[in-house]
Amino acid sequence: MATTPTPTRPRTRPPAPAPPTPPAWAPVLGIAAGTAAVLLLLADRHGYDGDELYFLAAGRHLDWGYADQPPGVPLLALLADTLAPGSLRVLRLPAILATGAGTVLSALLARELGGDRRAQWLTAAAHALALGALGRLLSTAALDVPLWTLLTWLLVRWVRLRREGVTCDRLLLAAGAVVVVAMQVKFQIVVFCLALLVAALLCGPRGLLARPPLWAGTGLAALSVVPALVWQHRHGWPQLRMGEAIAAEVAQREGQAVNLALMVLGLGPVLGMVLGLYGLGRLLMDREPAGFRFLAVAALLVTGFVVLTGGRAYYIHGVFPALWAAGAVGLQRRRAARKAAASGRRAAWAVYPVIAVSAVWPLLDLPLQPPESYVGRAPHRFDKRSELGWPQLADQVAALHHRLPPGTRDRVVVMSDDYWVASALAHFGPARGLPPVHSGSRGYWFFGPPPADRTVVLHVGHPDPALRAHFGAARQVATVDNGLGIATEYQGRPIHLLSHPKAPWTDIWPKLLRLDPHGPRITASPAS
Repeated sequence: MATTPTPTRPRTRPPAPAPPTPPAWAPVLGIAAGTAAVLLLLADRHGYDGDELYFLAAGRHLDWGYADQPPGVPLLALLADTLAPGSLRVLRLPAILATGAGTVLSALLARELGGDRRAQWLTAAAHALALGALGRLLSTAALDVPLWTLLTWLLVRWVRLRREGVTCDRLLLAAGAVVVVAMQVKFQIVVFCLALLVAALLCGPRGLLARPPLWAGTGLAALSVVPALVWQHRHGWPQLRMGEAIAAEVAQREGQAVNLALMVLGLGPVLGMVLGLYGLGRLLMDREPAGFRFLAVAALLVTGFVVLTGGRAYYIHGVFPALWAAGAVGLQRRRAARKAAASGRRAAWAVYPVIAVSAVWPLLDLPLQPPESYVGRAPHRFDKRSELGWPQLADQVAALHHRLPPGTRDRVVVMSDDYWVASALAHFGPARGLPPVHSGSRGYWFFGPPPADRTVVLHVGHPDPALRAHFGAARQVATVDNGLGIATEYQGRPIHLLSHPKAPWTDIWPKLLRLDPHGPRITASPAS
C-alpha cells in the first residue's frame, strides 16, 4: 500500500540582504569631522581631569598592568606628554580621533545592515550627539567604545557576506586583532566577546562558532593579555577587588535603579533614545534587518552583567551603535513602505527638529566658556571644568613645604588620601619644588612607598587612621583653599604634618592600600 509522504515545512531562513548602498561619505564624514573639530577647538578650554592626571602619573610608572586598568591609556598619556609636555590638545587627541572614527564606524555598521544614505548619517548623528562628549577627555571609555563598534562591524560584515555566499574569514582574524588592542584599554571587552558568543549560540549565526579563524583570533587575544595577567597575579589580583570597590561606589552614589536609568539615558537625548529602543525591538523580533538578533541579545547580556555586578552606566555604551543602526534601518523600511508622498515628506522633515533638540544635551557637557569665566562662581564639578583648581592646590602645598625648616624639608614626603589629588600634585609639583608624591588610594598605592629617609609627611586630606597610628606627632597646618572663592570637591580639606614615625615604611605601606575610599582598608599581601 502506497503512502503519501507528509510534506515537510521548509526551513525558513532570513532573506539575503540587498547589496549595501554606497557609503554616505559626505554627510557622515561631515558629522565626524565637525564633532572632532569642536572637540579639538575646546580641548584647552578646561584643564586636566583627575583621571587624566592619574593616567599621566601611571605613565611615569609604566608597567605591564595596573590595579584598575591595562597599560594602554597610561602609555598614550606618556607619549603625549613626552611629545608635547603640558599640551591638553595633544593629550586629548587620541580620544578626539577615536570619537570621530566611532562616528564613521557606526554609519558603516548601518550600511552593513542595509541602511541607505539617510540611515547612515542618522546613525552617525545619534553617535555624535550621545557619545561625542566622550572625546573631550582622554579616558578608557573614549577609546573603548569605538573598538567595540569596530568589532561589531567586522562581525556584521562577516554575517552579511556569508549570507551572500562569500567566505571572508579574514574578518574574524581582524576581529581578534581588534580585541587584542581593546584588551590593552579595558578588560570589559571580554564581557562583550562572551556575550556575542553566547548570543550566536542561542540564536545564530551558529556557524560563526565553527570557524577556525575565530578561535585563532581568540588565542591571539589571550596571548596578548598574558603580561597583564602575570602582573595581576603578582600583585594579588587587585582588578577583581577594584570591581567590588566600584560596585560599592555605584551603590552608595546612585543606587541600582538610578544606575539602570543612566544606562538607558546613555542612548542619548531624543534621537538616540528613539533609534536605540526601536532598533532593540526590531532586532529582538528579527525583523529587517533580519538575521541579526544576536546583536540585541548580546546587548541585553552585557547590560544584565553590568547591572548584576554593579558596574558604571557607561560600561554598556559600546553596544549602542548597533542599536542605533538597526533603528535607523527600521525607520528606513517604514518610510519605504509608505505610499503617500505627502506623508513621506512630512516624516522626512521631522527628523531635523529632533536633531536640533537632541543637540542641546551634549552642548551642556562641553566647556563652551573659557576657564577665566568660572572665577568667582561655584559651578558643579569645577575641578573638571577648569585647571585653575589644581595649580592653586599645588601652589598652596609648595608654600607650606618651603616654609618648613631646611632640616625637616629634606625629609618630607607629600601624600594624599585621594589619587586625583596625588596625581595633580605629582604633575604640578616638580615645577614648584615639591618632593615625590605618594598615596595609598587605588592604583596609586602600587607605584610604591616613599623612600626610607622620608620620615616627615605633608598630607593633603584626612590621614588614614593606619597612617596616623604610625606617627608620634600630627598637627593640622592648613586647609585646602584655592584662593579663588570657588567651591570644589577638595576645598576645605585639612592638610596635616606628620612626624616621628614609629615604624619604617616597609611596615606601614602594606596597611595603607584603599581601593574603595569609602570602604574598609585593605592590607596588601606580601606579593604586592
